[in-house]
Amino acid sequence: MRLSKKGWNNVLIFGVLTIIFLFNFSHKLLLEPKVKQRTIIDNQVMIVEIKTPDFSIKRNGRSWVSQPDLGLSEHQLTLLVQNWQNLPLQTQEPIIQPKNPFIMQVYTANQDQPIIVKLIQQGENYLLQTDEKMSLFLSAQQLPLFFG
Repeated sequence: MRLSKKGWNNVLIFGVLTIIFLFNFSHKLLLEPKVKQRTIIDNQVMIVEIKTPDFSIKRNGRSWVSQPDLGLSEHQLTLLVQNWQNLPLQTQEPIIQPKNPFIMQVYTANQDQPIIVKLIQQGENYLLQTDEKMSLFLSAQQLPLFFG
């Protein structure tokens, strides 16, 4: 290739700009997770009670009690409630009209109205849906981590 001195300078400038661009944006492309994850309940919120049609878990001072008794220790109930706020689950597209969802209510310290969580069975696995924007994938193996 025969380029003038000015032409080679332009090639060199565009080459350096391309390298700078790759260095600046490659870490964002490599580190961005392919799968988005989220917890069921934000960990900034204080859960007071988780109520399902079958049982409820209530805060009793600094510990938790279940009604009716689920046969879980205070420590196990504490871990169960912490999982609602700490275990990230993979996000999925929401189901607009779920059939026979298992409705749960999560009462928090700062809100008058409970957070409604719908548990929807999808074959062997489940979806948890708190709003109409997204749902969270819950495998059958993860189910005991949230419901004892």
